[in-house]
Amino acid sequence: MINCNSNDFKNGLKVVFNNIPFNIENSEFVKPGKGQTFVRVKMRNLINNKLIEKTFRSNENLKIADIENIRVSFLYRSEDTFYFINLKNHDEISIEKKILKNVSKFIIHREKYFGLVWNKKLISVSPENFINLKVIGFDQFSENKSNYKNKLAILKTRLKIFVPSFIKINDIIKIDTRSHKYVSRENNK
Repeated sequence: MINCNSNDFKNGLKVVFNNIPFNIENSEFVKPGKGQTFVRVKMRNLINNKLIEKTFRSNENLKIADIENIRVSFLYRSEDTFYFINLKNHDEISIEKKILKNVSKFIIHREKYFGLVWNKKLISVSPENFINLKVIGFDQFSENKSNYKNKLAILKTRLKIFVPSFIKINDIIKIDTRSHKYVSRENNK
């Protein structure tokens, strides 16, 4: 691995800190009136997605993380593990359900996703910004008190979201995976 001096940190650089890959989201070089210069960094953990702030002296180094962006397709799952195929080399790779967290509700058989690989291990899977899912039912016991025109739909992946009242069972709807919100009804095929 290649070392990178803290003075060379920039947004988007992927580094290894405490044996965990991070993406630098903000880097600020500080030259105080007295004392040694330092770099104030905000960086996101690429495994659990948590943002941390850290200060590095100007003479500190971190290793550059060897992160590979790949395209994967979902194959199957066991109780705690999701299995994908790398579309470039057709290797089967897996990731634990606890790492996927909220993304697991958007995982559909044979759909394509963006994956991050570090040390030959899949550490992250991200869906497209929009995904189409089938409505399989409605939650009769939940009501949106703020807007009586919406109802709580249960989708194919067991995700529950509010949809307009004209949506019916077996409708295909478009969901924004970033906000987990209904976007539109798609033409049923």
